[in-house]
Amino acid sequence: MKKTFFIEGYGCSLNKAETEQIAGFLESSGFQIVSKPEKAGTIIINTCAVKEPTENRMLARIKHLKKISKKNSRLIVFGCLSKINPKKISEISGDIIKIGPNLEELAKELNIKETAFSPRVKQKHSSKFVSIIPIARGCLGNCAFCATKNARGSLKSYSPAELKKKFFRETKIPREIWLTAQDTACYGLDIGTSLPNLLRQFLKSKKNFRIRIGMMNPHHALSMLEDFLPLFEDRRMYRFFHIPLQSGSDRILKKMSRPYSKKNFFLLVKKIREKLPDAVISTDIIAGFPGETENDFQETLDAVKKISPDIINISRFGARPGTAAEKMPLQLHGRVKKARSRILSEVQKKISLEKNKRLIGSVQEIFVSEKGTKGNFVGRAVSYKPVVIEKNLLGKFAKARIENAFACFLFGKTQ
Repeated sequence: MKKTFFIEGYGCSLNKAETEQIAGFLESSGFQIVSKPEKAGTIIINTCAVKEPTENRMLARIKHLKKISKKNSRLIVFGCLSKINPKKISEISGDIIKIGPNLEELAKELNIKETAFSPRVKQKHSSKFVSIIPIARGCLGNCAFCATKNARGSLKSYSPAELKKKFFRETKIPREIWLTAQDTACYGLDIGTSLPNLLRQFLKSKKNFRIRIGMMNPHHALSMLEDFLPLFEDRRMYRFFHIPLQSGSDRILKKMSRPYSKKNFFLLVKKIREKLPDAVISTDIIAGFPGETENDFQETLDAVKKISPDIINISRFGARPGTAAEKMPLQLHGRVKKARSRILSEVQKKISLEKNKRLIGSVQEIFVSEKGTKGNFVGRAVSYKPVVIEKNLLGKFAKARIENAFACFLFGKTQ
Protein backbone atom coordinates (compact mmCIF):
# COMPACT_ATOMS: atom_id res chain seq x y z
CA MET A 1 0.00 0.00 0.00
CA LYS A 2 2.79 2.44 0.90
CA LYS A 3 4.29 2.43 -2.62
CA THR A 4 1.05 2.84 -4.56
CA PHE A 5 -0.41 6.22 -5.42
CA PHE A 6 -3.41 7.84 -7.06
CA ILE A 7 -3.30 11.41 -8.35
CA GLU A 8 -5.74 13.84 -9.91
CA GLY A 9 -5.34 17.51 -10.72
CA TYR A 10 -7.52 20.50 -11.48
CA GLY A 11 -7.14 24.07 -12.68
CA CYS A 12 -4.77 25.91 -14.98
CA SER A 13 -2.21 24.50 -17.40
CA LEU A 14 0.51 25.05 -14.78
CA ASN A 15 -1.44 22.81 -12.40
CA LYS A 16 -1.87 20.21 -15.13
CA ALA A 17 1.87 20.25 -15.79
CA GLU A 18 2.67 19.87 -12.10
CA THR A 19 0.22 16.96 -11.82
CA GLU A 20 2.03 15.24 -14.68
CA GLN A 21 5.41 16.05 -13.11
CA ILE A 22 4.35 14.56 -9.79
CA ALA A 23 3.10 11.37 -11.46
CA GLY A 24 6.28 10.96 -13.49
CA PHE A 25 8.44 11.79 -10.50
CA LEU A 26 6.76 9.23 -8.23
CA GLU A 27 6.91 6.47 -10.84
CA SER A 28 10.61 7.12 -11.39
CA SER A 29 11.07 6.93 -7.59
CA GLY A 30 9.59 3.44 -7.25
CA PHE A 31 5.92 4.23 -6.70
CA GLN A 32 3.24 2.42 -8.71
CA ILE A 33 0.27 4.40 -10.01
CA VAL A 34 -3.23 2.94 -9.54
CA SER A 35 -6.43 3.91 -11.32
CA LYS A 36 -8.70 4.06 -8.26
CA PRO A 37 -8.09 6.12 -5.11
CA GLU A 38 -9.42 3.40 -2.80
CA LYS A 39 -6.55 1.15 -3.92
CA ALA A 40 -3.79 3.68 -3.18
CA GLY A 41 -1.48 4.01 -0.23
CA THR A 42 -0.99 7.69 -1.11
CA ILE A 43 -3.76 9.83 -2.59
CA ILE A 44 -2.78 13.22 -4.01
CA ILE A 45 -5.22 15.86 -5.21
CA ASN A 46 -3.66 18.89 -6.89
CA THR A 47 -6.09 21.69 -6.16
CA CYS A 48 -7.16 25.02 -7.65
CA ALA A 49 -8.66 27.83 -5.60
CA VAL A 50 -8.75 30.74 -8.04
CA LYS A 51 -12.51 31.18 -7.58
CA GLU A 52 -14.95 30.40 -4.77
CA PRO A 53 -17.06 27.95 -6.86
CA THR A 54 -13.84 26.10 -7.76
CA GLU A 55 -12.84 26.00 -4.10
CA ASN A 56 -16.22 24.52 -3.17
CA ARG A 57 -15.83 21.79 -5.81
CA MET A 58 -12.35 21.02 -4.47
CA LEU A 59 -13.62 20.72 -0.89
CA ALA A 60 -16.42 18.39 -1.98
CA ARG A 61 -13.93 16.20 -3.84
CA ILE A 62 -11.52 16.13 -0.86
CA LYS A 63 -14.38 15.08 1.40
CA HIS A 64 -15.23 12.23 -0.98
CA LEU A 65 -11.61 11.08 -1.27
CA LYS A 66 -11.26 11.06 2.50
CA LYS A 67 -14.42 9.01 2.82
CA ILE A 68 -13.38 6.30 0.35
CA SER A 69 -9.68 6.13 1.30
CA LYS A 70 -8.28 3.18 3.28
CA LYS A 71 -7.58 3.62 6.97
CA ASN A 72 -3.81 3.23 6.51
CA SER A 73 -3.54 5.47 3.43
CA ARG A 74 -2.58 9.13 3.45
CA LEU A 75 -4.47 11.91 1.68
CA ILE A 76 -2.33 14.81 0.49
CA VAL A 77 -4.05 18.00 -0.60
CA PHE A 78 -1.47 19.73 -2.77
CA GLY A 79 -1.59 23.08 -4.55
CA CYS A 80 -3.12 26.50 -4.12
CA LEU A 81 -6.07 25.58 -1.90
CA SER A 82 -3.75 24.31 0.84
CA LYS A 83 -2.09 27.71 0.96
CA ILE A 84 -5.13 29.91 0.38
CA ASN A 85 -7.68 28.26 2.68
CA PRO A 86 -6.09 25.49 4.81
CA LYS A 87 -8.71 25.94 7.54
CA LYS A 88 -11.47 24.61 5.27
CA ILE A 89 -9.43 21.47 4.56
CA SER A 90 -8.78 20.88 8.26
CA GLU A 91 -12.51 21.11 8.91
CA ILE A 92 -12.96 17.99 6.74
CA SER A 93 -10.34 16.03 8.69
CA GLY A 94 -7.41 16.94 10.91
CA ASP A 95 -5.16 14.22 9.48
CA ILE A 96 -5.23 15.43 5.88
CA ILE A 97 -1.72 16.49 4.82
CA LYS A 98 -1.73 20.02 3.38
CA ILE A 99 1.08 21.12 1.07
CA GLY A 100 1.03 24.33 -0.96
CA PRO A 101 2.18 24.43 -4.60
CA ASN A 102 5.73 23.52 -3.66
CA LEU A 103 7.05 20.34 -5.23
CA GLU A 104 10.15 20.24 -3.01
CA GLU A 105 7.94 20.10 0.09
CA LEU A 106 5.98 17.24 -1.48
CA ALA A 107 9.21 15.37 -2.17
CA LYS A 108 10.21 15.81 1.48
CA GLU A 109 6.83 14.53 2.71
CA LEU A 110 7.20 11.44 0.52
CA ASN A 111 10.77 10.94 1.79
CA ILE A 112 12.32 11.37 -1.64
CA LYS A 113 15.61 13.25 -1.81
CA GLU A 114 15.52 14.63 -5.36
CA THR A 115 13.68 17.82 -6.26
CA ALA A 116 10.49 17.20 -8.16
CA PHE A 117 10.17 20.51 -9.97
CA SER A 118 13.28 20.15 -12.11
CA PRO A 119 12.57 20.11 -15.86
CA ARG A 120 15.01 17.21 -16.05
CA VAL A 121 12.45 14.91 -14.43
CA LYS A 122 10.39 13.03 -16.98
CA GLN A 123 6.72 13.87 -16.71
CA LYS A 124 3.84 11.50 -17.31
CA HIS A 125 1.81 12.73 -20.29
CA SER A 126 -1.96 12.93 -20.07
CA SER A 127 -1.87 13.39 -23.86
CA LYS A 128 0.71 11.83 -26.14
CA PHE A 129 0.75 14.82 -28.47
CA VAL A 130 0.57 17.69 -25.99
CA SER A 131 3.32 18.50 -23.50
CA ILE A 132 3.09 21.25 -20.89
CA ILE A 133 6.37 22.83 -19.81
CA PRO A 134 6.35 25.23 -16.84
CA ILE A 135 8.96 27.92 -17.45
CA ALA A 136 8.54 29.75 -14.12
CA ARG A 137 6.56 29.82 -10.93
CA GLY A 138 5.25 32.84 -9.07
CA CYS A 139 4.90 36.30 -10.61
CA LEU A 140 5.89 39.96 -10.25
CA GLY A 141 2.34 41.26 -9.82
CA ASN A 142 0.25 42.05 -6.78
CA CYS A 143 -3.29 42.14 -8.13
CA ALA A 144 -5.97 43.05 -5.59
CA PHE A 145 -8.21 40.12 -6.53
CA CYS A 146 -5.62 37.35 -6.85
CA ALA A 147 -4.97 34.77 -4.14
CA THR A 148 -2.62 32.77 -6.37
CA LYS A 149 0.25 35.19 -5.62
CA ASN A 150 -0.22 34.38 -1.94
CA ALA A 151 0.04 30.67 -2.81
CA ARG A 152 2.90 30.72 -5.32
CA GLY A 153 4.94 33.73 -4.27
CA SER A 154 7.31 35.88 -6.33
CA LEU A 155 8.80 35.03 -9.71
CA LYS A 156 11.25 32.16 -9.96
CA SER A 157 12.27 31.46 -13.56
CA TYR A 158 13.67 28.06 -14.42
CA SER A 159 17.10 27.71 -15.97
CA PRO A 160 17.19 28.19 -19.77
CA ALA A 161 19.64 25.29 -20.05
CA GLU A 162 17.32 22.87 -18.24
CA LEU A 163 14.28 24.09 -20.16
CA LYS A 164 16.13 23.63 -23.44
CA LYS A 165 16.99 20.02 -22.52
CA LYS A 166 13.40 19.30 -21.65
CA PHE A 167 12.09 20.97 -24.81
CA PHE A 168 14.38 18.97 -27.10
CA ARG A 169 13.43 15.76 -25.29
CA GLU A 170 9.71 16.49 -25.64
CA THR A 171 9.96 17.27 -29.36
CA LYS A 172 11.54 14.01 -30.47
CA ILE A 173 8.12 13.32 -31.98
CA PRO A 174 5.79 15.99 -33.43
CA ARG A 175 4.11 17.51 -30.42
CA GLU A 176 2.22 20.59 -29.27
CA ILE A 177 4.20 22.34 -26.52
CA TRP A 178 2.48 24.61 -24.03
CA LEU A 179 4.85 27.00 -22.27
CA THR A 180 3.14 27.97 -19.05
CA ALA A 181 3.61 30.21 -16.01
CA GLN A 182 1.52 32.64 -14.00
CA ASP A 183 2.81 35.29 -16.40
CA THR A 184 4.97 33.97 -19.24
CA ALA A 185 5.90 37.49 -20.38
CA CYS A 186 7.97 38.14 -17.26
CA TYR A 187 10.00 34.95 -17.72
CA GLY A 188 13.69 35.57 -17.09
CA LEU A 189 13.41 39.03 -15.53
CA ASP A 190 14.81 37.60 -12.29
CA ILE A 191 17.72 35.79 -13.95
CA GLY A 192 18.84 38.24 -16.63
CA THR A 193 17.11 36.79 -19.68
CA SER A 194 13.71 36.93 -21.41
CA LEU A 195 10.99 34.88 -23.08
CA PRO A 196 12.15 35.87 -26.61
CA ASN A 197 15.68 34.69 -25.75
CA LEU A 198 14.32 31.34 -24.57
CA LEU A 199 12.17 30.91 -27.66
CA ARG A 200 15.09 31.64 -29.98
CA GLN A 201 16.91 28.71 -28.39
CA PHE A 202 13.91 26.42 -28.96
CA LEU A 203 13.41 27.51 -32.56
CA LYS A 204 16.96 26.51 -33.47
CA SER A 205 15.63 22.96 -33.53
CA LYS A 206 15.00 21.43 -36.96
CA LYS A 207 12.10 19.35 -35.60
CA ASN A 208 8.45 19.94 -36.47
CA PHE A 209 6.35 21.00 -33.50
CA ARG A 210 3.97 23.74 -32.39
CA ILE A 211 4.50 26.11 -29.45
CA ARG A 212 1.65 27.77 -27.55
CA ILE A 213 2.55 30.62 -25.21
CA GLY A 214 0.54 30.87 -21.99
CA MET A 215 -0.96 33.95 -20.36
CA MET A 216 0.96 37.23 -20.59
CA ASN A 217 0.16 40.33 -18.57
CA PRO A 218 -0.15 43.36 -20.88
CA HIS A 219 2.57 45.59 -19.38
CA HIS A 220 5.21 42.84 -19.57
CA ALA A 221 4.06 41.81 -23.06
CA LEU A 222 4.39 45.40 -24.31
CA SER A 223 7.91 45.74 -22.94
CA MET A 224 9.23 42.78 -24.97
CA LEU A 225 7.02 43.06 -28.07
CA GLU A 226 9.74 44.30 -30.44
CA ASP A 227 11.79 41.15 -29.81
CA PHE A 228 8.78 38.87 -29.45
CA LEU A 229 6.61 39.38 -32.54
CA PRO A 230 9.26 38.58 -35.21
CA LEU A 231 9.50 35.05 -33.76
CA PHE A 232 5.99 34.32 -35.03
CA GLU A 233 7.25 34.37 -38.61
CA ASP A 234 8.19 30.78 -37.76
CA ARG A 235 5.02 28.79 -38.47
CA ARG A 236 5.82 26.48 -35.57
CA MET A 237 4.66 29.26 -33.23
CA TYR A 238 0.91 29.34 -32.65
CA ARG A 239 -0.30 32.89 -33.26
CA PHE A 240 -2.24 32.83 -30.02
CA PHE A 241 -2.05 35.59 -27.43
CA HIS A 242 -3.72 35.24 -24.04
CA ILE A 243 -3.65 38.77 -22.62
CA PRO A 244 -6.02 39.63 -19.74
CA LEU A 245 -7.77 43.00 -19.89
CA GLN A 246 -9.86 42.37 -16.72
CA SER A 247 -11.71 45.70 -17.06
CA GLY A 248 -12.18 48.40 -19.67
CA SER A 249 -12.33 51.08 -16.98
CA ASP A 250 -9.04 52.70 -15.98
CA ARG A 251 -10.57 53.52 -12.59
CA ILE A 252 -11.31 49.85 -11.93
CA LEU A 253 -7.91 48.74 -13.30
CA LYS A 254 -6.29 51.02 -10.73
CA LYS A 255 -8.42 49.50 -7.95
CA MET A 256 -7.37 46.07 -9.18
CA SER A 257 -3.68 47.11 -8.96
CA ARG A 258 -3.23 46.31 -12.65
CA PRO A 259 -0.20 48.38 -13.83
CA TYR A 260 -1.46 49.34 -17.31
CA SER A 261 -4.18 51.46 -18.85
CA LYS A 262 -6.89 50.68 -21.35
CA LYS A 263 -4.89 52.72 -23.88
CA ASN A 264 -1.84 50.50 -23.30
CA PHE A 265 -3.95 47.41 -23.92
CA PHE A 266 -5.39 48.81 -27.16
CA LEU A 267 -1.85 49.62 -28.34
CA LEU A 268 -0.69 46.09 -27.57
CA VAL A 269 -3.52 44.49 -29.54
CA LYS A 270 -3.00 46.93 -32.44
CA LYS A 271 0.72 46.08 -32.70
CA ILE A 272 0.01 42.33 -32.63
CA ARG A 273 -2.62 42.55 -35.36
CA GLU A 274 -0.53 44.85 -37.55
CA LYS A 275 2.24 42.25 -37.56
CA LEU A 276 0.01 39.14 -37.44
CA PRO A 277 -3.46 39.80 -38.91
CA ASP A 278 -4.55 36.19 -38.34
CA ALA A 279 -3.59 36.18 -34.65
CA VAL A 280 -6.11 35.02 -32.06
CA ILE A 281 -6.56 37.32 -29.08
CA SER A 282 -7.86 35.70 -25.90
CA THR A 283 -8.62 37.91 -22.91
CA ASP A 284 -10.01 37.72 -19.38
CA ILE A 285 -12.72 39.94 -17.89
CA ILE A 286 -13.90 40.16 -14.29
CA ALA A 287 -17.54 41.17 -14.04
CA GLY A 288 -18.65 43.01 -10.92
CA PHE A 289 -15.40 44.01 -9.22
CA PRO A 290 -16.11 45.98 -6.00
CA GLY A 291 -17.23 49.50 -6.85
CA GLU A 292 -17.82 48.77 -10.54
CA THR A 293 -20.56 51.16 -11.69
CA GLU A 294 -22.82 50.89 -14.72
CA ASN A 295 -20.51 53.37 -16.46
CA ASP A 296 -17.46 51.25 -15.64
CA PHE A 297 -19.20 48.17 -17.02
CA GLN A 298 -20.20 50.06 -20.17
CA GLU A 299 -16.55 51.01 -20.66
CA THR A 300 -15.68 47.32 -20.47
CA LEU A 301 -18.34 46.45 -23.03
CA ASP A 302 -17.10 49.21 -25.34
CA ALA A 303 -13.51 47.97 -24.95
CA VAL A 304 -14.53 44.39 -25.78
CA LYS A 305 -16.35 45.55 -28.91
CA LYS A 306 -13.34 47.64 -29.97
CA ILE A 307 -10.80 44.87 -29.34
CA SER A 308 -13.09 42.18 -30.77
CA PRO A 309 -11.25 39.30 -29.05
CA ASP A 310 -11.70 35.78 -30.35
CA ILE A 311 -12.06 34.43 -26.82
CA ILE A 312 -13.15 35.97 -23.50
CA ASN A 313 -12.77 34.10 -20.23
CA ILE A 314 -15.47 35.73 -18.11
CA SER A 315 -15.39 35.53 -14.30
CA ARG A 316 -17.92 36.91 -11.86
CA PHE A 317 -15.95 38.58 -9.09
CA GLY A 318 -15.67 36.53 -5.94
CA ALA A 319 -13.66 37.69 -2.93
CA ARG A 320 -10.75 35.36 -2.18
CA PRO A 321 -9.24 34.95 1.29
CA GLY A 322 -6.28 37.19 2.06
CA THR A 323 -6.68 39.52 -0.93
CA ALA A 324 -7.06 43.30 -0.86
CA ALA A 325 -10.34 43.05 -2.80
CA GLU A 326 -11.87 40.91 -0.06
CA LYS A 327 -12.10 43.92 2.24
CA MET A 328 -13.03 46.55 -0.33
CA PRO A 329 -16.28 48.48 0.16
CA LEU A 330 -19.12 48.50 -2.39
CA GLN A 331 -19.23 44.74 -2.97
CA LEU A 332 -21.81 44.06 -5.69
CA HIS A 333 -24.81 41.79 -5.33
CA GLY A 334 -24.62 38.39 -7.02
CA ARG A 335 -27.52 39.15 -9.35
CA VAL A 336 -25.68 42.24 -10.70
CA LYS A 337 -22.54 40.20 -11.39
CA LYS A 338 -24.60 37.46 -13.01
CA ALA A 339 -26.41 39.92 -15.29
CA ARG A 340 -23.19 41.59 -16.38
CA SER A 341 -21.43 38.29 -17.08
CA ARG A 342 -24.43 37.17 -19.15
CA ILE A 343 -24.27 40.33 -21.28
CA LEU A 344 -20.54 39.80 -21.84
CA SER A 345 -21.14 36.17 -22.82
CA GLU A 346 -23.73 37.16 -25.42
CA VAL A 347 -21.39 39.76 -26.93
CA GLN A 348 -18.55 37.23 -26.98
CA LYS A 349 -20.56 34.53 -28.74
CA LYS A 350 -21.56 36.97 -31.45
CA ILE A 351 -17.98 38.17 -32.01
CA SER A 352 -16.55 34.63 -32.05
CA LEU A 353 -19.16 33.31 -34.48
CA GLU A 354 -18.74 36.22 -36.88
CA LYS A 355 -14.95 35.82 -36.89
CA ASN A 356 -15.10 32.07 -37.42
CA LYS A 357 -17.62 32.35 -40.26
CA ARG A 358 -15.11 34.47 -42.20
CA LEU A 359 -12.87 31.40 -42.37
CA ILE A 360 -15.39 29.22 -44.21
CA GLY A 361 -13.84 28.17 -47.50
CA SER A 362 -10.28 28.77 -46.35
CA VAL A 363 -7.66 26.03 -46.13
CA GLN A 364 -5.96 25.74 -42.76
CA GLU A 365 -2.80 23.83 -41.96
CA ILE A 366 -3.47 21.96 -38.73
CA PHE A 367 -1.67 19.77 -36.23
CA VAL A 368 -3.99 17.05 -34.96
CA SER A 369 -3.37 16.65 -31.23
CA GLU A 370 -6.50 15.31 -29.53
CA LYS A 371 -9.59 13.15 -29.83
CA GLY A 372 -12.88 14.98 -30.12
CA THR A 373 -16.43 13.83 -29.44
CA LYS A 374 -18.57 11.49 -31.54
CA GLY A 375 -15.49 9.83 -33.02
CA ASN A 376 -14.02 13.06 -34.40
CA PHE A 377 -10.54 14.50 -33.95
CA VAL A 378 -9.30 18.02 -33.24
CA GLY A 379 -6.46 19.83 -34.92
CA ARG A 380 -5.19 23.34 -34.34
CA ALA A 381 -4.62 25.92 -37.05
CA VAL A 382 -1.60 28.23 -36.84
CA SER A 383 -3.89 30.66 -34.98
CA TYR A 384 -4.65 27.87 -32.47
CA LYS A 385 -8.29 27.82 -33.55
CA PRO A 386 -9.68 24.29 -33.10
CA VAL A 387 -10.62 22.49 -36.32
CA VAL A 388 -12.76 19.36 -35.98
CA ILE A 389 -12.11 16.67 -38.60
CA GLU A 390 -13.47 13.16 -39.11
CA LYS A 391 -10.24 11.39 -40.06
CA ASN A 392 -7.86 10.00 -37.42
CA LEU A 393 -4.64 11.91 -38.07
CA LEU A 394 -3.43 12.11 -34.47
CA GLY A 395 0.14 13.39 -34.26
CA LYS A 396 0.16 14.45 -37.91
CA PHE A 397 0.00 17.67 -39.87
CA ALA A 398 -2.75 18.09 -42.43
CA LYS A 399 -4.59 20.65 -44.53
CA ALA A 400 -8.28 21.10 -43.92
CA ARG A 401 -10.83 23.10 -45.89
CA ILE A 402 -13.22 24.84 -43.50
CA GLU A 403 -16.81 23.86 -44.31
CA ASN A 404 -18.67 25.16 -41.27
CA ALA A 405 -18.10 27.49 -38.34
CA PHE A 406 -19.43 27.72 -34.82
CA ALA A 407 -18.66 30.09 -31.95
CA CYS A 408 -16.13 27.73 -30.34
CA PHE A 409 -14.71 25.71 -33.24
CA LEU A 410 -14.41 25.18 -36.99
CA PHE A 411 -15.38 22.07 -38.94
CA GLY A 412 -13.11 21.01 -41.77
CA LYS A 413 -12.52 18.34 -44.40
CA THR A 414 -8.98 17.12 -44.82
CA GLN A 415 -7.49 17.31 -48.29
